[in-house]
Amino acid sequence: MKLLITALAITLLASCATVFSGTTQLLTFDSSPQGADVYVDNMLLGTTPFEFEAKKNKYRSFRIEKDGYKTIQRVITKSFDPVTLLSVFWDYSTTDAISGAMYEYDQGSFYVELQPD
Repeated sequence: MKLLITALAITLLASCATVFSGTTQLLTFDSSPQGADVYVDNMLLGTTPFEFEAKKNKYRSFRIEKDGYKTIQRVITKSFDPVTLLSVFWDYSTTDAISGAMYEYDQGSFYVELQPD
């Protein structure tokens, strides 16, 4: 009986977006030519082609740089994940808000063509 009550409590406390969509999202970066540095929120994270699991609602912009080419900078946009609405009945989506799961990146893959300087 205790196990059933515990399982029910965990189910009711867990938020839908956190459970179904997760708190991270795969972001991929590629460029032509490849081998360009990828900066996310001014932190060098890798070189193209590059991918990583990004915490949702954390990152705001990226920049791709390569010697001899113009730097490309873009905003990473986010939107509300509608799955969050499913949890509004048992925890008012507070878990999704705290974990960042109530948002999702609008675009998960970024490709840029670098222009010579």
